[in-house]
Amino acid sequence: MFQVPESEIAARLRMFQALLSTSGVDAAVVRQNTDLYYFTGTVQDAHLIVPASGKPIFLVRRDVDRAESLSPIRPVVPLQSLSDLPPVVEAACKGFVPRRLGMELDVLPANLLFMYREKLFPDQEIVDVSLLIRRIRTIKSKWELEMMRLAGIISKAIADAVPQVLREGISEVELSAELQMVAHRAGHLGLGRCRTFNMEVVFGHLLSGPEAATPSYFDSPTGGEGFSPAFAQGASERRIRPGELVSVDTMACWHGYLNDQTRDYSLGAPPARLQEAYRLSALIHQRFRQTAKPGAVTGELHDAVWQWVREAGWDEWFMGTGEQRAPFVAHGLGLEVDEFPLIARGQTLVLQEGMTFAFEPKFILPGEGIAGLENTYVVRHDGLESLNPASEELRIL
Repeated sequence: MFQVPESEIAARLRMFQALLSTSGVDAAVVRQNTDLYYFTGTVQDAHLIVPASGKPIFLVRRDVDRAESLSPIRPVVPLQSLSDLPPVVEAACKGFVPRRLGMELDVLPANLLFMYREKLFPDQEIVDVSLLIRRIRTIKSKWELEMMRLAGIISKAIADAVPQVLREGISEVELSAELQMVAHRAGHLGLGRCRTFNMEVVFGHLLSGPEAATPSYFDSPTGGEGFSPAFAQGASERRIRPGELVSVDTMACWHGYLNDQTRDYSLGAPPARLQEAYRLSALIHQRFRQTAKPGAVTGELHDAVWQWVREAGWDEWFMGTGEQRAPFVAHGLGLEVDEFPLIARGQTLVLQEGMTFAFEPKFILPGEGIAGLENTYVVRHDGLESLNPASEELRIL
């Protein structure tokens, strides 16, 4: 059975404890699923107690046996009642009653926070440690990069399958279903986790023709009509016709780690302007690979990309139109779709080697369609390395 290496878990916990100590936080209680997986190697209904020094305790409601088999953390302690939580936190702190207790306040529901604060830890100051956790997760280890590289292999399988299943008259939803089967057979988990409230992702945005330019509530350059008003984005029942550009934007997941990719296709030649937009997107990628190096400031990179687009005369259609524009050109990626770094206007985070993000310079042309190339990149000492081995060429079938 797949397991996260014990050395990975140990290194992450050491970094977290060091940050807790320097931040004056006595202990942290980790509750969110993604963070639990990151620090324990499994997702269970659990609380991970991490003292600033000493051994963490994995307090599990269910399932204790699976937690013990999948996580290297010991002890694993059954949680019978939430009232057991305060004494276990105190035990993790070696009998010292913590004064400042950290929790993931960016994702913890308010009613749970009130319960923890008022009923379980009324004498403690509860502080937010979500930024500490996200800082650690921003730099990927060699093992994590291999996980993301393997997710990229799934993305390649998806891209390679499109010419086999794309045909005149197939609906976007049918195409999505065909490609999801390919992805699952290649190891896709079928899940893409988001940290942001109310942000939801599925397999991706498979969009075609003029309707592909339909905006949605989703914070992305592309939207789509979707299959239902219950999830008004992505593939619809629209049937694909010859001469239309088909954008295949997919999110592959290998053991929790994500790869974001967009490749474009057409049955016969698509509109000339969309071909030109796709070529420009590819050229922007080439330039960006050499520019986005360690030490580059994310906000300045965003502004540079926009300047390149203005110089090419395509800024009217870049990343949306009018008020419906995505505020970024790249988003951090790893275990979640919306990690750091965010390459957006005004951002001050400096790129470091080992950061990973999805770069998606796209063009939205109302009445014509959408075009653009997207890769997941890792920052190396001399620029960017793509984690997407799929061909970047516009495939005209």
